[in-house]
Amino acid sequence: MYLCQNFFLDMRIFNLNLILVIGAMLLLSSCHKDEITVKRRGERQIYVLTSEGHIYDLMGDRIMELPNCEYASEIISDGDDYFVSGKNSKGKVGYWKNGKWNTLHIDFIEDVDHEIQGIAKWDYYIYLFDYPYILKNSGLFPLDDCEDFEAPGKSLAVSNGKCYIAGWEYHRDEGMPNDAVLYYEHKGRYAKAILPKPSDDVSGHATTIYAYDTDHTIVGGHVGTEPCIWVDQQLQVLPRMYNPPIPEADIPLAHVSSVTRLNGHIYACGFETDNDGHDQAILWIDGVPQRVHSGRQEKIIFSFAEELIAYGDDLYMLSFEFYEKMLPNGEIDHEVDILIWMNDRVIAKYNNIDVINFAVV
Repeated sequence: MYLCQNFFLDMRIFNLNLILVIGAMLLLSSCHKDEITVKRRGERQIYVLTSEGHIYDLMGDRIMELPNCEYASEIISDGDDYFVSGKNSKGKVGYWKNGKWNTLHIDFIEDVDHEIQGIAKWDYYIYLFDYPYILKNSGLFPLDDCEDFEAPGKSLAVSNGKCYIAGWEYHRDEGMPNDAVLYYEHKGRYAKAILPKPSDDVSGHATTIYAYDTDHTIVGGHVGTEPCIWVDQQLQVLPRMYNPPIPEADIPLAHVSSVTRLNGHIYACGFETDNDGHDQAILWIDGVPQRVHSGRQEKIIFSFAEELIAYGDDLYMLSFEFYEKMLPNGEIDHEVDILIWMNDRVIAKYNNIDVINFAVV
């Protein structure tokens, strides 16, 4: 009897230890899955995407032509993998993973021309925006009250499984200015939040979003003529460097096209109209503007900064510079430089390709 009691006692202790070991292993496995491995600078790749579905590397060599691509809308990365949203030649919307096509859903509405406008990834889930739905793998989640909603191509963001989309809402029938809008997950649907404006008689446009720490967002765009960001739905009007004449129409004198967060600092990029009426690429760091310029000597017509990506401790940016160039015969030609920056220096330049965005892989 005494031996039996000891045997059962030993078995309970063994089972308890086994449970503790398995729990620790699962915890370690979970932590490992959530870790993001940051590659060293020399190990990173830059993939530049065109709307036709061509992908170029940092040296300007075309490394991939996405198969059966009707159009591509955005490229993102996750570790060593890259994902491109778009539509294939059969009219199906979905994404390419490392060049291989995946249809995310069937045509759930007949006689509708589906258009994919953005892609995001978290864990094993792929998110796409196909108005008026967010597609999450095979699930469809509608946007509430979105009849007059518009969104740009890269207005989708996910943090720890929580998805957001930014854009703007027209008031066509009422003749009222537009409102900047943020949609967020709420009970299996996407509820709408109207982002604040300085006054009701100016328009608000949200055209980019960054999400972090699950419940926090930074949205960029403009209100009236002024550049702005909304941090957790709180409006911050950004300062301008120049003082051009105020336009008669509600046309922005500056605009934020991309936002991100790095080491606790908020970065925003876009353009600002200078005193001569030319748009200049601008980078705001914690609200302080600085001009983005490669230093090329020819006369610049206009420039703008299009996209920011934070990777490790480095900030990457895509910008465009348009120049007047004097030909040998005395005529004036025009030329555009498409630039990839890392921190404050240009690391790649492209010409004569239709770049829409890029990813760090």
